[in-house]
Amino acid sequence: MKNLTSLLPVISIMLFSCSSSLKVYTTNEKDVDFKSYKTFDFYEIKEEHLKMKEVNRRRLAMAIELELGYKGIKRSVNDPDLLVNLYSLISRTENINTNTSSVGYYGAATPYGTGIGISVSPQGKFSEYYTKGTVTIDLVDRVQNRLVLEGVAKIDAGSGDDADRIINYTVKKVFKKIPDASKRR
Repeated sequence: MKNLTSLLPVISIMLFSCSSSLKVYTTNEKDVDFKSYKTFDFYEIKEEHLKMKEVNRRRLAMAIELELGYKGIKRSVNDPDLLVNLYSLISRTENINTNTSSVGYYGAATPYGTGIGISVSPQGKFSEYYTKGTVTIDLVDRVQNRLVLEGVAKIDAGSGDDADRIINYTVKKVFKKIPDASKRR
């Protein structure tokens, strides 16, 4: 048991090193009263500006709509107070590792005799896929035509299996400075 407790720091470092890396930076205008905003809409979401899979574009738009709705800002296509602008630079890279076959021998002389052995390692190849990128979410005051909040998420993730979690977490962090609907009165 004592050996297991001494290994806990090593095990936790190994687990955290295998997980996704996500950093979110948010800046906003200090003099902006977010309580005055009631509606929002999206700028036209262009594929060349938001370079991600269609399913992730929909996830991102839905997460923004839900989070801003939670903040008391509802989506409206008729004269919205805020416009949401989205940009991304996403790349998917593949890391390929190969092992070539090798044969070796070893020997040792001990007081009990001489030992000889042969080691064979099989040939193998494995691939790992990584997604790296930056997603920018801007909130623009439509009437004043001024940027009031900008959130930038830098993502270094393993597989795309946790895209839902990453998108929801990112949007929540970006809009953290906007007061919730219960605090807007």
